Amino acid sequence: MPGVAATSRWSGLLWLALLAGAVQAQTSAGEALQLLQRVQTAAARLNYSGTFVYMQQGGQPQTSRITHVYDNGQERERLDILDGTPLVVVRTNDQTKSYALDAKVVTVEKRSIRGAFPGLVTEQVAAIAEHYEIRKGESARVAGLDSHVLHLEARDRMRYSHKLWVEVGSGLLLRAQMINERGEVVEHIAFTQVDIGGPAEKYASRLGRQRVGRDWRTAVPQFEPARLAEAGWHIESPFPGFRKVLELKRGIGDAEVGQVVFSDGLASVSVFIEPIRAGAQIKDGASAQGSVNVYRRRVGDHQVTVLGEAPSACVSRIARAIEYRPAPRP
Repeated sequence: MPGVAATSRWSGLLWLALLAGAVQAQTSAGEALQLLQRVQTAAARLNYSGTFVYMQQGGQPQTSRITHVYDNGQERERLDILDGTPLVVVRTNDQTKSYALDAKVVTVEKRSIRGAFPGLVTEQVAAIAEHYEIRKGESARVAGLDSHVLHLEARDRMRYSHKLWVEVGSGLLLRAQMINERGEVVEHIAFTQVDIGGPAEKYASRLGRQRVGRDWRTAVPQFEPARLAEAGWHIESPFPGFRKVLELKRGIGDAEVGQVVFSDGLASVSVFIEPIRAGAQIKDGASAQGSVNVYRRRVGDHQVTVLGEAPSACVSRIARAIEYRPAPRP
């Protein structure tokens, strides 16, 4: 029967077209994930040096210069803040020294969480893909270099979307934008000039050695791992994707401050818990500066502050979920 045969033939062609589309979509998604993985690796394993500009919505641009070297399994990095108050941050693997040039103070501490530009990803890309739709887009030029564009669209309203420009040859991140739920760019950071590759010796003079005088003071912040639940604090992320990556307490003045950090691999949200000083006036509520949202509330005799590069709905929801349940006295 010709009609049946024709229908069967068209059904077969339609099935093949749908199958080809599905295969192409899977291939494209796989390429995007591989590209995101390259961003993670390139920031830590490449030698590079350049100048980049950072800007938040409604804020002033800030220019910085970075030099990064990976040699014999060791990372070395120098970051010079060029606008405003002069600051130099020198890092060797996880050990950082921050030099406040005007105050003549060097602060020494261990950095346990990474993710600063041009690094970005702090989790395995497969985990990130659960909460962001990742796709490879158009090509573009940034700082005179060809780049692939990656779109990371948030699957819910609890996180921002991202747009990334990745250098074609090396996988180094050249530009990044953070986009809110209204499609507005709330944070933008990009290299204006960057030199990628070559031996470590090429960058030795740019790493330099920060000199300090006898009148400089060294500060070593005191902090230690903590289990705030044992003190009665119930601090959990009320929605999937954000997991606890850090929990500690540190002394600030004569007060002990607890800190918990949640991350979904791209965004981080910090919770600070500190005792309220006698006579202090605490106002509950939200505030924002560019991509950073803040929510403060009083819980018992403590002030809880939640802040992060996440939508206001995310930050406030985490803050409202925090409870203090002190253990009953014997």
